[in-house]
Amino acid sequence: MLADRLTEVFRFWRFGLLSLLLVVLPFTFIGLGIQIALGAPLQVEEDVLLINWPTLALLALLYPIASGALIAQLAAIQQGQAASLSQCVAASLRYATLLLFTYALLGSAVYIGLIALVLPGIWLYARLSQGPFIVMLEQQNPIEALRLSFARTEKYQWQILLGIMVLAGVVLFVTLLSASLSQVVAGESPLGDVIHLLITAPVGILIDILIFRFYSLQNTNA
Repeated sequence: MLADRLTEVFRFWRFGLLSLLLVVLPFTFIGLGIQIALGAPLQVEEDVLLINWPTLALLALLYPIASGALIAQLAAIQQGQAASLSQCVAASLRYATLLLFTYALLGSAVYIGLIALVLPGIWLYARLSQGPFIVMLEQQNPIEALRLSFARTEKYQWQILLGIMVLAGVVLFVTLLSASLSQVVAGESPLGDVIHLLITAPVGILIDILIFRFYSLQNTNA
């Protein structure tokens, strides 16, 4: 039942939060530093969307490393012993290139689905989202990892889809609330950005935990 999975997600989140933030926050603030130094990746001027390619490229290169470190920590917590930041980063760097390719393929598929009718994009993400976990934890190549993800998620696809939508709603609510709060407290300043990230980073990992929970469940049942 989806309710059971969500309960497990929040239980895992509650007991593993400090260890998870150990690897999430450093990358979060590195990303913030990149944007402060080079500007936001996307800007709107006179109703025209401008892309800041240097920032976008650096954030795109940073994301697979950050994601891999988080996956490594999730697996370590599942085994009963959280890892250090250096251990998680070292594990992530070993697969950084493969993860970059995996996320490029995953992002392309989801983007096409979102353009179609939005819901197909979310469905594709639900079906392919275990790909990076399979790359990291099973040492599969990106194409095989995405194929395995699509096959393994067939049984639970609607639970995963609904779970992602529920948790995305939680993340969106906290993000909007945090944006208002940080604006009141610090206005348009780096301090406001820091407050916003400190509030949103903890809830931002809920969807990753959901995906990892289903990944673990399917491996156990395999």
